[in-house]
Amino acid sequence: MSRNGLFILLLVAAASFIAAGCIGGPTGCSTDKQCTAWQFCNISEKACRTAPGSCASDSECDTENLTKCDLNTTHTCVFRQGRCKTDLNCEAWQVCSADNYCKPAPGYCSDNSQCDPATEACNAASHTCGPKPGFCRSDIDCNSWEHCDQAARRCFLMADRCNLNTDCASWQQCDAKTHACAAKPGFCQNDGDCESWARCDTTNRKCVARQGYCDADNLCNWWEYCNVQDTHICTTKKDYCGTSNDCNIWQICSSGHLCSARVGYCDTDRDCVSGEVCNEQSHLCQ
Repeated sequence: MSRNGLFILLLVAAASFIAAGCIGGPTGCSTDKQCTAWQFCNISEKACRTAPGSCASDSECDTENLTKCDLNTTHTCVFRQGRCKTDLNCEAWQVCSADNYCKPAPGYCSDNSQCDPATEACNAASHTCGPKPGFCRSDIDCNSWEHCDQAARRCFLMADRCNLNTDCASWQQCDAKTHACAAKPGFCQNDGDCESWARCDTTNRKCVARQGYCDADNLCNWWEYCNVQDTHICTTKKDYCGTSNDCNIWQICSSGHLCSARVGYCDTDRDCVSGEVCNEQSHLCQ
């Protein structure tokens, strides 16, 4: 058979197939199961048609253009975005207006223009006007370390609280966790910031030695040093004395704060008269 003859035969077969209703003709269905979920089978036409309550195009919905056909999922007429016939067709925070648009109910908003532009913004979650960041109606709108100034409708820091180091005194820094101004290292707010041997000098905000204690040698007598390693107490230098109690029993503390032999005792032979020597055990001249 020639190629042209084969082509003609195929065209005839296709025409017969269509006539038999195998492809979309009047005999395209015999039951609803042969149609999609939103169709029914018109037995008399043997064709799938749109089921009542369903749609295949926007033209099958209302003539007011309030609804459109949901062609992606349900094939039903659904309200266009923001359009309505009753309040039930809108969100819970909306009402249906006389011109069939969903609009914010009293006390609600859809954008910032419906709020006080100076201090408020529309909350996208609650659809209500609320304070802009940094503004407030009451203390609850502020951070826990702030209070609301009702006149200015602004959140201000409470006393000794902070957001930045610059909110504190020059000798303080802002604690990021507590938002409280605290003493910088090397400074003090009160005695609690100092060691047990020191107190807080609230004039210069420095820890200074308490009476009877020291933190440097210049706070001691010249024959003493400050024991900063252990006690922070002025301690007699080696070979020097503050009182005779710092000397051996046969010695007294001289005006030069040196331990020297008492009368009748000796440290060296020089403390004895000519011809005698100093007994190093008894410290007596013999």
